Amino acid sequence: MYIDYAKKGYSAVSKGLNFIGDAKRGEVNLHGDYFASLAKVNPKVRTYYKAAEIISLQFQILKICKETLVSLKTHDLFHGSELDYVERSFVRLLQSCNDTLEQLLVLTTDSKLELKDDQRIERIDMLHKKMTDDYNFCTSFSNDAKLLSLSKRADLNDSKSIRASYGLN
Repeated sequence: MYIDYAKKGYSAVSKGLNFIGDAKRGEVNLHGDYFASLAKVNPKVRTYYKAAEIISLQFQILKICKETLVSLKTHDLFHGSELDYVERSFVRLLQSCNDTLEQLLVLTTDSKLELKDDQRIERIDMLHKKMTDDYNFCTSFSNDAKLLSLSKRADLNDSKSIRASYGLN
């Protein structure tokens, strides 16, 4: 009789321990699933319109930098340290853009970061603002360089005109 009670007691304890173990494993699995979901990028985040705009702005910045440098070198009005300054400024700008694109790639690639969708969107928004700021700097700097080039060309033409007027060619 006592043996039956002991068997029932052991059976109850065993079932209870198994249940606790199963519950713990289930909770661990739930946590594992949760963290795995954080590492997986939601397709809606990956195709977020600001991510595409960041890439588009990068291409526009590259185009503006290239066109500006070609224009300045073609007109041969910037020399030495002036041209070097423009080139260094564009190199720093392009490095900043490259860093932004690398961060975007990390945010939109599975298993790189464990973030919720809203956290990814928030970071993409910050990268978009940074790239927009870089684009605005690029257009402003390029326009200033072109304006300076036009001013130098006008000064050169005025100088030639004055020299011609006085027969100093």
